[in-house]
Amino acid sequence: MTERIEELRELVSSAVENGQSGKIKACKSALRDIYGAIKEAPFLLWDDAYVSQLGKAIIMMIHWDMIDDEDENIGLAHLAYLYISKAIEKEESLQPESDNCELFRLRKDRIIILKSFDDFFVESLQNFYFADNKASDLDTHNEQRKAVLSRMPFMQFSDIFLIEQDYPNLRDDEFLLDLANFIEHDQEFTNENLKEAFLLHKILYKHTYEQLKKGELTY
Repeated sequence: MTERIEELRELVSSAVENGQSGKIKACKSALRDIYGAIKEAPFLLWDDAYVSQLGKAIIMMIHWDMIDDEDENIGLAHLAYLYISKAIEKEESLQPESDNCELFRLRKDRIIILKSFDDFFVESLQNFYFADNKASDLDTHNEQRKAVLSRMPFMQFSDIFLIEQDYPNLRDDEFLLDLANFIEHDQEFTNENLKEAFLLHKILYKHTYEQLKKGELTY
């Protein structure tokens, strides 16, 4: 087991480093091996410090269209969200010794997932958001889908809100500043929205974890 963990760590490091250096061929080679590894053992790095980097590697897989099947890409987005959320949970548990710089990186990665692939999370959120009011026709289904999509910016902004507690100007990060301004300009963000967003994060995390544990997550 230790050997397999070390092998996957090395693959993840290789994929992320080569991807950031523009060495796309080498990065994709490592990503293909990572995909095979997580298909076989998705919890191999679950309690490992590399779990967040594994999430980042999966984001690269989706961005570069390495998987043709849309359902599998949706599952991969959920997997990346799960791994990065796990890393956030672990880092937050270290308070007051948690690393604010690391939490910034993790929360930004989670925002990127939810911003880049918001459509991918709609069905999961819709299933439990409207658990007691399932759509009986297409119009209702589309209205429910629209309602869920309107919550996605709140989930993104909830992480921005937490980053702001440590970095009032979001470390001058252009992506986060632009996104925060866009969300605040587009709609009013209230304390109730914030509470709802935190709850949706908890539910999505638990839902995805249970799916993966039961072997029901397609990726």
